[in-house]
Amino acid sequence: MALPPISTRSPERSISSDGAAAGGHRIVEQDLPSIGTAARTALLCLAVLLTPGATVPKAHPTLHPLSGAPPALPAMRPEGSSGDGAGEVQAQMARAFNASIPVARGSLVPAQPFYLDASFADRARALDCLAAADFYEAGGDPSDQRAVAQVVLNRVRHVAFPATICGVVFDGADRPTGCQFTFTCDGSLYRRRPTPSAWQQARRVAAEMLLGRVDTEVGQATHYHTDWVSPIWDRTMDKLAIVKTHLFFRWRGAGGAPSAFTKRYGGSEPRILRLAALSAAHAGAEAGTEGAELAAVAAAAPQVAPAPPALSLHDQGVFLVTLPVAAGPDSFRRMAEQQCAGLSDCRFVGWTNPARRADTLPLPGSAVDAISFTFVRHPDQKTGRAQWNCAEFPRVNTEECLHRAD
Repeated sequence: MALPPISTRSPERSISSDGAAAGGHRIVEQDLPSIGTAARTALLCLAVLLTPGATVPKAHPTLHPLSGAPPALPAMRPEGSSGDGAGEVQAQMARAFNASIPVARGSLVPAQPFYLDASFADRARALDCLAAADFYEAGGDPSDQRAVAQVVLNRVRHVAFPATICGVVFDGADRPTGCQFTFTCDGSLYRRRPTPSAWQQARRVAAEMLLGRVDTEVGQATHYHTDWVSPIWDRTMDKLAIVKTHLFFRWRGAGGAPSAFTKRYGGSEPRILRLAALSAAHAGAEAGTEGAELAAVAAAAPQVAPAPPALSLHDQGVFLVTLPVAAGPDSFRRMAEQQCAGLSDCRFVGWTNPARRADTLPLPGSAVDAISFTFVRHPDQKTGRAQWNCAEFPRVNTEECLHRAD
């Protein structure tokens, strides 16, 4: 089904989603059986303040992750968009209501690392689609970009979403009010252009995530929104995490169970004409009407200046190495720790077959299949995590085994 759009836009940017019909939604006590008196009062006050068609749809949408019918979704307004100050009041009420909803109990289960196994063309397109989501949804903060990328990858694995990176990011973008990530259909791609350095950083973060980096702060979240809005769709979900001003969610029940995150990556990444001015991988056009459409898109948006020379992999804390089989698998971790000494953010990937070792990012599919060992350490970790290809080097502890992005 078409699912609630998500956005990490800052207050001054437009926040949009599927348009709701004009007219407010009458909220009565029966609608709020499971929240406290304070939260109930806050929501009722918010309903009174809202103008018709602002943030609440006529009917409470029924969300089910495995059905195909799109719900009626609310149209969001950015904080402070109303000239009479109602926008700020609404934002304050939304924050109060959001704060009254606790984070779900239990430990936050991190997603499995995602190793992109695809053709050269598909890898290039996937990388730039993910980078675009990182930049336009999260701005310039790498930690926020990783959170957005993790949600995208979680959706790729979830049975309710498309099976490709570009398919998830541009889901519904052909419908002016139906896109899942608002930057794909609200004109942001043409109004705001990343600087060469900002685009390079977004692509670097995207490459890290496609190499297997995991954002453990958001777990298996598939949705998020800012704390200054209170969309009705999040009532059907568990709040998993709070990251700065953003709240991350996952469906309750079967839609959020581990079995829902078992879909295989589909490959065959679509070419996205909207990214043609940013991405060479999406700019190649065939002859005919599609070529004319691409020319019109390119003419409507200024071209981005060539990016400066990229940092070397070692400068980025990435080491792609051939492993000495004779030294034994337990020596691989010591090698990685030596290479990563002094680096708070480091990724070490090793192959025992030198013919299959990669020397660039993102990794080609043949190299991903042949990975023998990885070691990843993030700034918030002291020791890092080592994992082996257990088909090649069986481990007693199965948590030390690499998992493929199926």
